[in-house]
Amino acid sequence: MGKIQLRPHHIFCDTFFPRGDFQRGGDFDRVMHALRELSDSESDTTIEVVEGVDELCRVCPDCKNNRCESPYGSEDAVRKWDGKILKGLEISYGEARTIKEFHALIRQKAPLAFCRTRCPWREVCSVFGLA
Repeated sequence: MGKIQLRPHHIFCDTFFPRGDFQRGGDFDRVMHALRELSDSESDTTIEVVEGVDELCRVCPDCKNNRCESPYGSEDAVRKWDGKILKGLEISYGEARTIKEFHALIRQKAPLAFCRTRCPWREVCSVFGLA
């Protein structure tokens, strides 16, 4: 993979989620596994920050009509989370960096204020192990 397009919470949050079975099935699990392997390798692959549905969303069973319809947060809520992550990382939509560069930025900035106050996944996230 030369370039991947991901929304902010997929770039940031996946760093801290437990590894294992994603239980969303089929294409989602396959793509998520491939993205995690790539991320773990700290390759020179470039990630472009995109607004809205990204490469992972497209294969998610909770994505309907090009919108996130997850029981944990609708597209509108997810876009707000993405905005808070953009602000916390001090990045913009359209920006592109290598996986290595994003990992360094995330290590520098985590945990974000959003993690402490608004994240619905605090119970399973390991971001606070960094603080």
